Amino acid sequence: MASVSDWHELQYKPSLTVKNAASVAPGWRRRSAVTRERMPPLGDFKYGPHPRENFDLFRAANAKGTVVYVHGGYWQLFSKLEFSFVAEGFVDQGYSVALINYPLCPDVPLVHIRNSVQRAFAVMWSKVLTEAERRVVVVTGHSAGGHLAALHLATDWTHFNLPENPIAGVVSLSGVFDVAPLIHTSINDALRLTEETASPLNLMRDQPKCAAPLLLAVGGDEPEEFHRQSEDLAKAWAALQPNVLSLPGVNHYTIVDHLAEPGGILNREVIAIANWAHRR
Repeated sequence: MASVSDWHELQYKPSLTVKNAASVAPGWRRRSAVTRERMPPLGDFKYGPHPRENFDLFRAANAKGTVVYVHGGYWQLFSKLEFSFVAEGFVDQGYSVALINYPLCPDVPLVHIRNSVQRAFAVMWSKVLTEAERRVVVVTGHSAGGHLAALHLATDWTHFNLPENPIAGVVSLSGVFDVAPLIHTSINDALRLTEETASPLNLMRDQPKCAAPLLLAVGGDEPEEFHRQSEDLAKAWAALQPNVLSLPGVNHYTIVDHLAEPGGILNREVIAIANWAHRR
């Protein structure tokens, strides 16, 4: 087992560098409970045998597309339920919102989680979304979910009997695309990564298989490694001409607010991608 490095801990554990970090998750849960009270989701849609292999769908009236959200938590924390509030940003603008649940480490390895999320999207697209909801699908996610959102562009969807390019675009928030540095953090207690198992999970070693816009957003107050991760993926996937956006005064947690709130900068970016796709 690799030793834990103080530098890696500070770079990759936001709870060490964000004030009042302990209050973040309870706040998300309170907001999400209000959302589910206001507009109860359709769920739990099962996509696999594991108890956590399910997703919720907040269906918009006369939907013109779908926003898919993949939660974070370093592949070992949280669920769709903490992030129901993301639906507030899109349902009233005419976009259904799907929130994917997935198994967690150490119950399953990280490669299993990636496979689960791919299956979730395939089942959702082919069996649950209406024709109107499938017309434009933008995938977004935060932190570990930022990695899993970008994974959608590196997936050959024809292997799942889907169209070659079922995705209109991806907006990744504070993603970790090369997981190898996490080997030197306490985060790896649950991930149990080695250099050998981390290497094939590095999205920078893949090439995108879907041609769609990619926005890589990072909070301006996040440690330099989060910025480097997004910048390096943008270079590796230059064929997509990705945009990297740093949000001044925003940390690893508050960046989600800019997605979930109507008119927030990342909320506008998702809607702009969807509108662009409609015009194609």
